[in-house]
Amino acid sequence: MKILILAGNQVDDRDLDMIPEGHERTVVRQAKVLRGVRQLEKEDADLVLFMPDEDDDSWSRGVSRVLEEYGGQSIVLVRDSSLEAEALALGAFECLVLGPQTRECLVRCFRHLQGRLEIESQLRSRKELFEWMERIDSFGSWEMGEDGEILWSKGLRRIYGLEKVPGCKLSILRNHVHPDDLDVFDRANEATFEQGWPLDFEYRVVDDEGKIRHLHANREVELGPGGNIVRAWGMARDVSLQKEFEELLFRRDAILQVLTNFASRFLRKVDWNGGVDEALAKLGKVTGVTRIYLFNKHTGPEGEERLSLHNEWSAEWVAPLSAMPLSRDLAISPRYDTWRAAMLKRKVVTGHVKHFRKEERTLFSASGAKSVMILPVFAGNIWWGFLGLSEHRHERDWLPVEIESMMLAANLFGSAIHYGDMSRKLVDANRSAEEASSAALEANMAKSMFLANMSHEIRTPISGILGMAEMMVTTGLTEAQREHMDMIRDASNSLLNIVNDILDISKIEAGRMELKPEDFTFRTALETSVRSFGPQAELNGLVFRYSVAEDVPERLNGDPDRLGQVLWNLIGNALKFTPRGMVELSVELSHMESGRACLQFKVRDTGVGIPEDKLDAIFDSFTQADSSLRKKHQGTGLGLTISRQLVNMMGGEIGVESVVDQGSTFFFTAWFGLAKAPEPQPAPARARSPRTLHLNILLADDNPMNRKYLEHFLTMFGHTVTTAENGVQALDVLREKGKTIDVVLMDVQMPEMSGLEATRAIRESDGRLYDRNIPIIALTAYAMKGDRERMLDAGMDDYVSKPVDMHKLSEAIVRSTADRVARKDVLCRVSPAQPVPKAANKVEVVLDVDSLTQRFEGNMDLYKDILDLFLLEAKVKREELHLGLEAMDAKAVAAALHSITNISSHVLAMDVVTESRSLEKLCYCGEMDDVKKRVEGLLPRFDALVKAVENEAARL
Repeated sequence: MKILILAGNQVDDRDLDMIPEGHERTVVRQAKVLRGVRQLEKEDADLVLFMPDEDDDSWSRGVSRVLEEYGGQSIVLVRDSSLEAEALALGAFECLVLGPQTRECLVRCFRHLQGRLEIESQLRSRKELFEWMERIDSFGSWEMGEDGEILWSKGLRRIYGLEKVPGCKLSILRNHVHPDDLDVFDRANEATFEQGWPLDFEYRVVDDEGKIRHLHANREVELGPGGNIVRAWGMARDVSLQKEFEELLFRRDAILQVLTNFASRFLRKVDWNGGVDEALAKLGKVTGVTRIYLFNKHTGPEGEERLSLHNEWSAEWVAPLSAMPLSRDLAISPRYDTWRAAMLKRKVVTGHVKHFRKEERTLFSASGAKSVMILPVFAGNIWWGFLGLSEHRHERDWLPVEIESMMLAANLFGSAIHYGDMSRKLVDANRSAEEASSAALEANMAKSMFLANMSHEIRTPISGILGMAEMMVTTGLTEAQREHMDMIRDASNSLLNIVNDILDISKIEAGRMELKPEDFTFRTALETSVRSFGPQAELNGLVFRYSVAEDVPERLNGDPDRLGQVLWNLIGNALKFTPRGMVELSVELSHMESGRACLQFKVRDTGVGIPEDKLDAIFDSFTQADSSLRKKHQGTGLGLTISRQLVNMMGGEIGVESVVDQGSTFFFTAWFGLAKAPEPQPAPARARSPRTLHLNILLADDNPMNRKYLEHFLTMFGHTVTTAENGVQALDVLREKGKTIDVVLMDVQMPEMSGLEATRAIRESDGRLYDRNIPIIALTAYAMKGDRERMLDAGMDDYVSKPVDMHKLSEAIVRSTADRVARKDVLCRVSPAQPVPKAANKVEVVLDVDSLTQRFEGNMDLYKDILDLFLLEAKVKREELHLGLEAMDAKAVAAALHSITNISSHVLAMDVVTESRSLEKLCYCGEMDDVKKRVEGLLPRFDALVKAVENEAARL
């Protein structure tokens, strides 16, 4: 407790030491202790302890002031025991005589007083809480004891509008009960106080201002042994708002019923006018207004807009508007320009007539209206006129539910008008509509055909260029020649990206772009999408990093490829327009609901930035922030347009913030489902022996460039290739060598007979000329929606798009031939994975000379060239690998491993190929410690391979 001690000047300090410790105390010495009471204005004390001098009698007035002025408690310590009765009579909590037992008595007094103060504090808090609840929830209570005295709560007096206690009996409230509910109130009092019944009933009261309130009352009674009322209590809740809301709901339902009947009528009959008068009459009655009307807008002789009454309903005692001159040919401008502007924006005009401007009151003042509501009526997108409601009896405040319901009515009238107009026009336009529909269908088909052909015609030569460039890289080039070939590949890939962008935007505009949702592991998919940006940023002297918040779900359902496409566009742009600094991607969980997650992606860079006046246009098609940059940064300007469309398809939004010369932040949201299935466990890795690649392949393609580079790479992978230029030749080969062909690579569009036609001929044959079950893989430049399905429906087993990725083609070949029975002369079995030998052991590698010789079909000069090229490259790449590992340079190590993969595939050392390709991937993931450890196992096998090749080259 906080104690204020008012002690006399003569009080011994030893007497002060008797006061128990553990309390915060302030000591004030005064000759007259009464003077110290003013200290309570500064000190928030729980107790005042008076210790006056023997000749100081001011303590008695001090006790009175503490109680009366400050509502506090006091204890008096005196030496004369005769003063105890006086102190207690004045209101002191206790009066003690100084002596040996004083300290113990003070301890007890303090404990009792502290308990009392805590109880009083709790009661005060509960009282404040109860009064707050009464005030917030608009209820009050009363309680009557056995003596008949009634206690009223503040809430109950507030409900009745009474400042003072109304009286000791409930019957006193009878003067405030609504006249129509007096009988209910009297019978309730009789049942409660004469018969002792608990009650639950409703009635209305009228406060001093004439406002009517609906009350819901509850009463309970406690009866004594003799049946007499010992105690009664009750409460009343103000349910006026609930009653008003119920009334509004009833009114709204009635309005909706009227509108439903009207809608069903105008949908059956073209002439909407026939039901308007009936609908207005019913609406006027259910809304409780005195007039409701429709005004129609038309054009005057000089082209000005004017209004005329179209339909109306009014109460019997209200004069109709049609009898007033102002209801016809009423000029809108300038008197009602403000209202016209509001209605053109589909806004409602409401209010009391007296509050309108003088010129706006003309029509309504003349009709006697006190409050009006004006709602615009639109027939389609054209402002037709307005629907109006007027109240003539009193000023009325229109509630939101009333405005909402009548807005629905105005919209329905507009729809009926529009429907009638369109129905009449439709009769005359049927024939031309059919012709237009047919023309539109033909145009759409022509556009789709054009896009498909453009895709094929452009992607096919690009495929050939890229293929030939890849083939040239494997033939041993000088440094300058390799640089030129890299430029050709980069230019071809840029052209391919442009074609892909144009195809994507065309598919989006035609509504043919669709998402392909699937369950996926988000962080794995994200890493796959952004993995290549690290080396690209490092090459340009930039820093690229990304982060994912911990609360982002592990497994999602969506289209990871389209998400990756958006990220690819945004991050690619950021790297392209950032000369120095960094590019950062962050992913956070925006919010979750109903099994869905909304993720927010941000791509921030420190680049050149975008001018503020260009921010709104950068998402438009064929637009870049600064056209002067196009010479430095090539592109279609479609990347951001495609990204915006894809983000919208994923249920999100995209935007940008930017400051010139400081950088930009692109951000977007996307919705994903939560994956229900857990992440599938990866199948155990299985290594294929080199002989599994020895297949006889039929390649049908009309483009000589495509045939050349595909034959080159397929031969390098150990396959035997037979070529055909069209579907007819392919069928001829299958008739002659059908039993020796393992798989067919079929171009879709070829002269004389297309790949689809050739495939159908094979699948529909009786099995005597062709193997009906032979695997057929489509090779096509088509990239439109439905192309894959069209090819699979024709009987093809798989699909690889051009430009052909040799890894994807190899995977498709493995998938297509996995279930076929192996022939005796061609081994297609899967061999178990071989353990990686330790570096300390001696490793020997036997070159598969037979397979290599068969691969080059006896062309020993080409065979010798390949071996010499391998030895030349092997020495250089091994040194580059060694230097990269010493510097722990992930980029250099990855490049060296990539080259080792390529040259090892030339001599069919597929175990080295598999391991080096795996290590290359780890480099891009930044796991260099693991790479360095595993390279120690790879190098002995690679050195042994080099030794075997040297021996074979020396033999030749």
